[in-house]
Order: sequence, then C-alpha cells, then structure tokens
Amino acid sequence: MPFKSATQSGTRGVGRQRTTQSASGPYVASGGAEVKVVGAYKYHLFTGTANFVVDSGSRSVDILVVGGGAGGGWGGGGGGGAGAIEPASGYSTQRLGAGTYSVTVGAQGNGSTAAAIRCANGWNSSFSGTSTITANGGGGGGSDSGNNTGAHGGSGGGGRNGTGGVAGGTASGNNTNAGGAGANGVNPFGGGGGGGATAAGATATGNAGNGGAGKTLTDIDANLTSGNFTSLSGMTVVSSGGGGGIPTASGGTAGTGGTGAGNGAINSGTGTAAASFGSGGGGGGASNNGGNGKSGLVIVRYLA
Repeated sequence: MPFKSATQSGTRGVGRQRTTQSASGPYVASGGAEVKVVGAYKYHLFTGTANFVVDSGSRSVDILVVGGGAGGGWGGGGGGGAGAIEPASGYSTQRLGAGTYSVTVGAQGNGSTAAAIRCANGWNSSFSGTSTITANGGGGGGSDSGNNTGAHGGSGGGGRNGTGGVAGGTASGNNTNAGGAGANGVNPFGGGGGGGATAAGATATGNAGNGGAGKTLTDIDANLTSGNFTSLSGMTVVSSGGGGGIPTASGGTAGTGGTGAGNGAINSGTGTAAASFGSGGGGGGASNNGGNGKSGLVIVRYLA
C-alpha cells in the first residue's frame, strides 16, 4: 500500500466532511486542499500547510508524507534531490479521535541564482498525530564558488564538476538515494543528477548525470491518479531527482530529470523546474540558474 506527502505553503482546509458511522459514532473530519471519496476510502490531500481536524468520532486513518524537492545548482550545477516518502512501504496507520492535528507540507527548494549562492534544500513535511511522521526534504544540487558538493537531504543533490569529481549528497530517510558526482573538471564538465525515490542520481562523465527515478503513484495506492484527484493533474510519479546541467555543448548533453523532475540545461540555458510533488529541479547551464524543486505532499485516508 502507498504513502503521502506535503508542501510548505498553502491552501487551507476545506469544510467539514461526513463519513459513514463507526462504532464510536459518525466520523466528522475536515482539512486539505482536496477531499474526496474514491472507492472504499475518503481522502484528504494536503498540498499546503494546514490542520486535519476531527470534530467527532474515532477512526484508524492511513497517512502518507512526502518531503519537498530541492533546487538545482548554478553554472553546470548538479540536479536537485527528491524529498523522502514516509513510511517505507504503504501508509502509516494511527487511530485519531476528536482533536486538531498539524500538517506541514514542505516547501520547494529554489534553484541557485549565482555562483556564490547554494541552491536551497527542500523543506521537511510532517503529520503530527499520536506520533509525528516526518519526511525529509531533498538536498540541493552543487553550484560554483565553494558550493560544489551536492547537499545532503532526503535524496542527495548532484555534485557540480570539479577536480577529482565533486561528490553528490548523501540520502536520509525512506525511499531515498544519493546524488551523483559531478565530472572530473574536464570538458565537457557536467553536474551529477539528483537522487530519486527508487534510484540514485547518475554520475556525470562525458555528459551531465540524469536524475534518479521517483515512485509511481499507483504503486503506492491504485486510487492516486490524476483522473481521481485534480491535485495530481499531470502527475504519475512523485519524488524524482533533477538532471545535471552542463556549461558547454562540445560533445556532451545535459542530464534528464526523472519523471516529473526538472531537466538540466546546456550552454547558457536555465535548468527547468520540477512539476511533480517532492521532485528536484534541474541544474543550470553556463553561468545560469538552476530550476526550482516542487513542494511536498501529505495524504490522509480512512474507510468511508
């Protein structure tokens, strides 16, 4: 069974939604950008920080949390790393009665806009119920001027090019992988790919590194499709790594992001932004900006 994710800024909760009665009476709960019954479950999708509020009743609820994706690096920079997906497999189940439960959706990390500016990590997402579930944000891609290494995070950011090859960031949390290393300072000298939920970012060699693959939404939960939820429009995957950038076209190619992540740029291009929750931005080309990551996601579901 699947997970859930969250973003750091956001849409407030919707009105109260009633479900069928449980042994403790009707379960009345509200909150989330989108609330909908699909099949046997009622879903609350949080795309921004808010509260899950239970007015009455007590139910076992399933919770999925996704951290925010990181930005890509500047000037042949590394791709941004993906946010973690918690728990490791399926949803985490908690019994929640009347009360207010805090939901934090991790914001995206922005791409680097100058050599001396390290791109931002994604922010952590969390759900605070009977215990707190936290999904780490992704690590930013390496940039120039002493910021070459990929940052540590959920999945690590890709490293920028440099003498000996610059390391990608390490991973922390479930469904995470390391970022790829940058090239060894020779032409063409691209950045490494950001790590994704199911694969590490690729190391740059003659080409910039591709971003690591993310997690397919229907592998988490068969109901998580764009046809069922407008919040998932255009998405099939979450938490993919961004592709590395490359500053010259002489024999090399920019890195491709995992599905829904940003692609790296070539020459003077700008890395593209991620489009899927928890995914990393692409690395920038020569003297140009990295792309922004995408915020996280949190999903709560229970029997309708």
